[in-house]
Amino acid sequence: MKMKSKILTFIIFALFFSSCANYVNVNANYEKALIEKKCDEQFFSDNLKKIKQNDDVIYTGLNVGLIARNCGDFNLSNVFFDAAENAYKYDVDLKSTGKKAINLIGSTFFDDNILDYDGSLYERIMLNTYKALNFMSLNDYENARVEFNRALMRQDKAKEYFAKEIEKNRADLDKAKEDKNYDKNMLENKKDIEEKYNSLFKEFNTTKEFINPYATYLASIFFFMDKDYRKAADLFKEVSVIYPKNLSIKKQAKIFNEYANKFKIKNEKKYIFVLYENGFSLSIDEFKLPIPFTIDGKIIFSSIALQTLKKNASSYPYLLVNNVKTDEFVNLDDIIATEFKINSPQMITKALARAIVKTTINIAVAKNDSDSGLLSFATALINDANNNADVRSWRGLAKSVSVAVLDNKGFITVNDENNNLLFEQEINKNKNVILILRSFAPYLPLNTSIIER
Repeated sequence: MKMKSKILTFIIFALFFSSCANYVNVNANYEKALIEKKCDEQFFSDNLKKIKQNDDVIYTGLNVGLIARNCGDFNLSNVFFDAAENAYKYDVDLKSTGKKAINLIGSTFFDDNILDYDGSLYERIMLNTYKALNFMSLNDYENARVEFNRALMRQDKAKEYFAKEIEKNRADLDKAKEDKNYDKNMLENKKDIEEKYNSLFKEFNTTKEFINPYATYLASIFFFMDKDYRKAADLFKEVSVIYPKNLSIKKQAKIFNEYANKFKIKNEKKYIFVLYENGFSLSIDEFKLPIPFTIDGKIIFSSIALQTLKKNASSYPYLLVNNVKTDEFVNLDDIIATEFKINSPQMITKALARAIVKTTINIAVAKNDSDSGLLSFATALINDANNNADVRSWRGLAKSVSVAVLDNKGFITVNDENNNLLFEQEINKNKNVILILRSFAPYLPLNTSIIER
């Protein structure tokens, strides 16, 4: 009875623990704070406390950092982004073997929601990209250069990163192989689930390789504005190869090549580089499937929770800047879907391995629970409560980006596709300008950021 009492105490604790965070609501609150420009001091103070308490630092830092950026507080934005990046370095990239083992055990008996958020490669690249833009807005080009170089380095490390992800999940596969019904419980179920995902991936233009041309594009503009014309042109070649028919890309490539190949430039023309960030990117959702497992010669159905991708609405299809239409440049949803597709086999393996372990425990408990059936009922209850996919992500990133490049004539006017005026402002015609336009939805105000140099 004493042992049974201890088990029940553990189960009650675990049920409470598993219900502490509803990340669907937290994601929605971050989106709301972003579009409503929640810029009050208390909001940021509360989230800084979470950072100092080491409370899911990456998840908090990414989301609140973008909210602060949207409020125009670039220093505060980088405080949150720095916290997220430090957590990447020390809590993710340099995670000790012991901590990895503890995480593996925890996520086997519960779900990934009990662990701190690790983030995605796409998010890491965008973190350094937005930190760089923040530094440019603060006229700190030295640190901006560091951040763009980091973003480009993360792109180069993409293949190595995915190799590590495969290795990290190998322990789940090895655990599953201990099951004598491995072929049925793991391989056949995995194949069935992957077929269901194939219909999802048909909606996106995914590739076998992972690249984020938006980061490369922004870095090339930075180096151009910092008068490192050769590097700007070299980087832009990577973008031109991917988008050979985009008129704005063609025009910009010509400008960058002219500057890179001139020994001395007289009467430099000044340009406006327009970046229109449209709508909300894909969010992570979950779906649950009943899966048949063969254990002790019996077929037992168990439910597993898996991540899926949820499309979100776009805003204006394009904008008119000084009567020039922005050209569609990159679909960021496709980049997210590509990374998701690359990671999906390991995600499925982990979910199946977890389900096999839980189902086996359920059967063992049921066999030894000869009294009231309370233990087997409670064990089934805890498994159900912890059968949730991790839906955390960096909410607020754009769905797609369109671009334009214009001669700087000292003013900016922005209109929608129906020629309604959304924004106008005079600018210094003797400087190069980055104009970042962010629209979450057509019925919400357009957010603008102007960087001059």
